[in-house]
Amino acid sequence: MNRIIFRADASSQIGMGHVMRCLALANMLGPAVELYMAITEPEPVVYALLEQAGLRIIELNKASAEADFLALINADDQVVLDGYSFDSAFQQSVKARAKRLLFIDDLLNGHQIADVIINHAGGVSPADYDADPNTTFCLGPHYALLRPPFLKPDGFGPTPADGPYFVSLGGADPTNYSLSVVQAIQQLDSKQAVRLVLGPLYAHRPTIDAMQASMPNLTVLENLSADEMVTELEQCSLAITACSTIAYEVCAVNRPLIGILTADNQDRIARFLSDEKLALSVHFPHLLSQLDPSISLETMLKLAIQSMQFSPEQVDVSLANQRRYFDGKSPERFRALFT
Repeated sequence: MNRIIFRADASSQIGMGHVMRCLALANMLGPAVELYMAITEPEPVVYALLEQAGLRIIELNKASAEADFLALINADDQVVLDGYSFDSAFQQSVKARAKRLLFIDDLLNGHQIADVIINHAGGVSPADYDADPNTTFCLGPHYALLRPPFLKPDGFGPTPADGPYFVSLGGADPTNYSLSVVQAIQQLDSKQAVRLVLGPLYAHRPTIDAMQASMPNLTVLENLSADEMVTELEQCSLAITACSTIAYEVCAVNRPLIGILTADNQDRIARFLSDEKLALSVHFPHLLSQLDPSISLETMLKLAIQSMQFSPEQVDVSLANQRRYFDGKSPERFRALFT
């Protein structure tokens, strides 16, 4: 197998999602494959993350990133794109140079040129896409882009009855949902143990430090490895996360979940979690603010937590549905796709 080149970016504005999905796929393909990441001016923490994962890093200059990336592609390369700036014209340019083009998508916008489209959101079908007739589709949680520690077909054991709450709102969390969630938990039960995981690009640390002074049971964690994340989830009694890949990680570990829509591109995953009853409750802040601006995130979250506490049968249903969709066999499917 020749080179596989990933192309994605990360920043405090766009978050870490694109890079993390590529890293998950790279990890599933394994060390036997020659893997590269082409990225525009990565911040040191992102560079270290890629280096730790064993990817060979190609730094692109922001002013000439598109041309420089096209110039480095060889005819035997497989290229994986993940980002919202890679339109049909750019995809066509990549496809003309590469052996095969794969596109990790979550928007379903525009005409798709890629040979393979990967979208792990549930409830998506090929009919939802405007794509070439010979396009290969890898859709739904059976193609979940999860890191290896989350892929355990035998399961992770039962949910602890009195475990802490796990909270994670993404790699950047630019609107600081982390603070709102912690405040809601404190208002509901100031003694509840909370394990808050902050991403590497989180920029609101002073607000959390101030909160921690009045909430002694709040533990703040940063830059956890996949193994450390699994350990945190295994011990939690409830997870409250963004409706992004982190929500899928919770489902894979099989824990009660409250999902929060923190960005528009999470809409399909959020609706899938809600419609298929994988999450105990999914909160749509944009929709709720339109219906009744007086309903705060804190209020809705407190109601969701109380619903979980008084409806154990609802929790049992959600855990059973999670096990049905997340079977831990994504690596086998992706390795077959690339070979």
